Amino acid sequence: MDKLGWKAINRIGGGRFSDIYKVSKYDKSDDGTPCITENTEVFYALKLVDPDDEKPPHNIRNEIKILSDLKNSMETKTIPNVITMIGVSFNNIEYGLIFPLLDLTLSNVIKTHVKTRTFFKPDATIDTKKINTMPVSSVLNITTGIFKGLQWIHNNGIIHRDINPNNILFLKDNLETPVIIDFGIAYQQPNNNGLEKPEKKFTDIATGIYKAPEILLSKRDYSNKVDIWAVGILLTLMLSDDGTPIFDDDAAFSDLVLLSNILSTFGSPPIDWSDCKGLVSFDSMNQTFFTKQPIPLQNVIPRIYSDCDTIVKSKLQDVFTGVTKYENKDRLSANDALSILLC
Repeated sequence: MDKLGWKAINRIGGGRFSDIYKVSKYDKSDDGTPCITENTEVFYALKLVDPDDEKPPHNIRNEIKILSDLKNSMETKTIPNVITMIGVSFNNIEYGLIFPLLDLTLSNVIKTHVKTRTFFKPDATIDTKKINTMPVSSVLNITTGIFKGLQWIHNNGIIHRDINPNNILFLKDNLETPVIIDFGIAYQQPNNNGLEKPEKKFTDIATGIYKAPEILLSKRDYSNKVDIWAVGILLTLMLSDDGTPIFDDDAAFSDLVLLSNILSTFGSPPIDWSDCKGLVSFDSMNQTFFTKQPIPLQNVIPRIYSDCDTIVKSKLQDVFTGVTKYENKDRLSANDALSILLC
């Protein structure tokens, strides 16, 4: 890391193909050796990736291209809800991408609002339960910020493909301005810079329960609406009673369990679902699974039905039902969602 010109403070995150460090920048002393002056030390996030260790759709060079294009498109307009790449380093082994240092993930923010309460059971024994206390007004603001980021991303011809709580970051003193990060598996139209044909995109995308149903059915010519679906699942987390996912734990690791959970929650997709009709997996599913009805919204996003301003409730309810449509043509775009949230 020293060869990249940065001093590592500590590892703050990462995944299978990358490591994220909190770093500070080396200055140069009079004799040319690296040094850091305490009173001028500034901290950043450094993402380290060895391109030889990557597996598609992960591609660090493509990520750099996409982030550079997004940065160039922001020259006349600042978009606070999308991460800005400050710079890139390469030491003949690994790439280092420099970003502003942000403090908390959406997962962290939700956890700070989950409180443990003690209560008496009917048999007079004591038990505890978790209660989500995140203000619904905050959920509205965070959701609006996420859609502002996606609006910019999508308008620039990019599909993020990995919207999840750990890829939404915040500054600790600004917990209602989300910043979308991690373009490691993003897709840039028309053919992802020669890496993927539009009709043969990778389906090994998204994280856990945030995969759109069409991806689970192996649809390869999917659109940016896969990002929109993921925001709907984020809403089920933020608007839950206890701050936990709506789907079973196993759904995060099994596509079959996730698909079953989606059907049990949102009901069966239409038999003539144009996005997936003709796919072997979908046609087989229609013959295998019995028809299911959606469960009431009060059980899916309960917090807007317990203690919520009527206008806020209406906006979040309309957005949620719109972003969790099976049909892509009926699923809201980021522009559509913002027209509801900002009206």
